[in-house]
Amino acid sequence: MFSEKSVIPNGVRNELGPMIPENHSSIDRLQSLVAQSFDTLESILNNPEVSAQDKATVALKILEMVGTSPQFSKSISLPNSGFQKPSSLSSTLFSESFSSNNLPAKYYQIDNFLSPEENQKLLEIALKHSDDFIGSTTSTQASDYRKSAVLYATFFPEFYQIIRQKLLGILGGILKHLNHPSFSISEVEMQLTAHNDGCYYKIHNDSGSPETCTREFTYVYYFYREPKSFSGGELRIYETDLQETSLERHENFQIVEPRNNSIVFFDSRSKHEVMPVICPSRIFADSRFTINGWLRRGE
Repeated sequence: MFSEKSVIPNGVRNELGPMIPENHSSIDRLQSLVAQSFDTLESILNNPEVSAQDKATVALKILEMVGTSPQFSKSISLPNSGFQKPSSLSSTLFSESFSSNNLPAKYYQIDNFLSPEENQKLLEIALKHSDDFIGSTTSTQASDYRKSAVLYATFFPEFYQIIRQKLLGILGGILKHLNHPSFSISEVEMQLTAHNDGCYYKIHNDSGSPETCTREFTYVYYFYREPKSFSGGELRIYETDLQETSLERHENFQIVEPRNNSIVFFDSRSKHEVMPVICPSRIFADSRFTINGWLRRGE
């Protein structure tokens, strides 16, 4: 992980000192340092291995360099990059938007992700392997925290490849819509999950353990038999304080409707939960089905 010390060498920090140049030589030297700092910022922002939190820290540090001293801002001309010194208002908005501790309740949902034929084929796979589903668990082995049934991808290897290729093909659009830094994918995890009457998954995140910490995106593809025979089962995505360790609900959240043949993506660090499903028939074929999993980054 980058830190302020590792990104900005001691010599540079000492030279910037109070940020008030005393003569033209100092001004020229500071202007050169600012130009180098902007180059550094650009290279860091374009580096897929740097986390969003570290990028925000570096960006804010350079904004402070530009905007904190009136004498500095009058004496130094910024590099010709189209960047303008932020006003106090825009600086505030920037800080709020790139808060290193707060993750907004944000998601990206795509309708008609699969063709009608692929959607129907997936339903056929789920029903064909109804006896191969096993009870779901949690990494903490907590009881009464999750109720559903899972079918692992080893039972549908061909369809795994179909969905994997579709996910990789739209990754650029996902990154853009969620304003997420690019990363190299090391693994696409996938499973098929069934939620029938009374099933749920209480609030949790998907990257909170050493075994799951490389999960960048969570995805959930919804499918079910028409006409829909269940209610509930909405996905709630909560605004998340990344420094908070408790898994409590917060007032700010988004609700994702489980629309047939739609897929939703969100940051795996986000707290979320699956609301209880009501399926009066209790017939397996009437369940709320999903293909869900995670896109892992390379380390």
